[in-house]
Amino acid sequence: MRAIWNGEVISESDDTVIVEGNHYFPESSLRLEFFSASSDSETWRGMEGAHSSGLCRHLGVSNFSASKMRSLLEIAAVKPKVNQIELHPHLQQPDLVDFCQSQGVHVTAYTSLGSLDRPDNLKGEAEPVLLDDPTVAAIAKQLGVTPARVLLAWAIGREITVIPKSVSPNRLEENLASADTSLTAEDMQAIKALDRGRRYVAGDFFTWGDSPYTLDNIWDE
Repeated sequence: MRAIWNGEVISESDDTVIVEGNHYFPESSLRLEFFSASSDSETWRGMEGAHSSGLCRHLGVSNFSASKMRSLLEIAAVKPKVNQIELHPHLQQPDLVDFCQSQGVHVTAYTSLGSLDRPDNLKGEAEPVLLDDPTVAAIAKQLGVTPARVLLAWAIGREITVIPKSVSPNRLEENLASADTSLTAEDMQAIKALDRGRRYVAGDFFTWGDSPYTLDNIWDE
């Protein structure tokens, strides 16, 4: 497996990746590169090279807004297969989902359950707990399932892949059972009304120091 830093292979081994300084995140905000349309294009060309060389089967992106996705699709010889974004009833992103799906780009949702286990410094004050939402709880009670199962079934019902994290065998089974949980049109409509446009992963950690990033240019909102 290769580790690439600034376009150069810096290490190569059978089963490990070594990144400069053994850090996966830049130690200084000065090491953060601003993603412009041109840098996106250059990066994507590099990824397409990996694809054509047989190093990967498919290419995808994460946290791309509709605007960034449009720009990418204009220059992509190999279209991205997936866009992984934060998505849950409090952040439903219908326009972005519709655009991706209309272009044949699959949507994968992270933070589907509200990411309660993320570090405290990434949590807001008195933030709403998605699993405790009264509407979700009421639907779960009516179906005789857990709120988590309702949240995952809601996303699956929108033809969105979910990737909840768990190390508990019981919870893993519960998560998988969400695929067999059917919500009614009324249930889907009730959950649709919960949209607050609220992110649990706001992206503030990319805006520290002299970083070129702002929340506006990260999310295009």
